[in-house]
Amino acid sequence: MENAAAVELYTEALKQWREAVELDLHASEDIVYGIMPLLVKALGLDPDNLPVLDLLSDLLMEISVYDEALELAEKMLSLMPDDDGYRQKLNALTSEEPSQRRQVRAYLHQKRQQLTRKVISP
Repeated sequence: MENAAAVELYTEALKQWREAVELDLHASEDIVYGIMPLLVKALGLDPDNLPVLDLLSDLLMEISVYDEALELAEKMLSLMPDDDGYRQKLNALTSEEPSQRRQVRAYLHQKRQQLTRKVISP
């Protein structure tokens, strides 16, 4: 059963992130660090909440904190081993240098496009 407070925190974090992406502020570490506490608090209430884990790992990837993002991606896959999106994230994070940064950026670009596409759709 989902924790209602965790869902509320996630919803607020997602709203803020969507606004940042729409305004092309996704590269701002201040923006990312401003949103992350909502997700950390949500995980404290519901440690296996996949949407929270996914968004937090995306934000960590945005600021190049790949080791922590990798831990979250591995946890996501342990909770849902057949999810192609989580596997794609893990593959980007475990790719070898020098292509890792490029693959992570491509992955994040795709995720940002999906996020804004959802807003545009009716």
